[in-house]
Amino acid sequence: MKRLILILGVFLLLYGCTPYRSAHFMITPKQYETDFSSVEAEELSFLKMENTDFQAELNTKLSDELSSSLINFDSLAQENSSNVTMGNKSVFNNKWYEKYNKNNFISLINEEYIYLGGAHGSTAWYPLNIDTAAGKTLTLDGLFSDSGYKDTLNRMINELIVEKPDEYKDLWEKPEIKESNQKDFYISDNKLVIFYQPYDLSYYARGFVEFPLKLEDLSGHLKEEYRRLIPTNANQPKVKTTQEPNS
Repeated sequence: MKRLILILGVFLLLYGCTPYRSAHFMITPKQYETDFSSVEAEELSFLKMENTDFQAELNTKLSDELSSSLINFDSLAQENSSNVTMGNKSVFNNKWYEKYNKNNFISLINEEYIYLGGAHGSTAWYPLNIDTAAGKTLTLDGLFSDSGYKDTLNRMINELIVEKPDEYKDLWEKPEIKESNQKDFYISDNKLVIFYQPYDLSYYARGFVEFPLKLEDLSGHLKEEYRRLIPTNANQPKVKTTQEPNS
């Protein structure tokens, strides 16, 4: 297979230089074209972690996963070349998005788009949630101290559906926390966001279905070390202000 254009790691973007951030990381763009495909990918690697062994292991894993994805995609693009018409090519795009990066915790989303012919491609989110203090990646089970959190999350999600009927009116499946979606979450501001991939709960054009849940409402289930994710002012009573009467 002939690669027409090859640009690997020639442009680096450094993130996380401000003091409050918990993790420093680097994005290395990878772009190339073959006879059958076009690729624009981002390789993520971490810098300056206290646990250097964990950092090395994580960076190797991320690099190997991207290489494996690209090899698999190149093979599929060649196999499906007859499905892509009008002079087009199969497409692989991936980008990393930072959702949270403080309190010794970082949440990132890797958005991956693949087109192999047909009416449209497919898009998926692959989250990465890291406790930088402990040097480990986390699933939902790792955040919470007891199994009862699943019932609480399911209840809160159902309440959100009732509260916002217009936003969730087109769901064809009932969302439920299971072992199969333990990784599908990220932290954002003061919320735990549970998400579902396109087609999981609704039609493709609906996109990702997200359920933002307040972390303070989950404090009873969170492990002690992850209560640091709750903003310090979350449990403080709101100060009621009064307006002076017109003179």
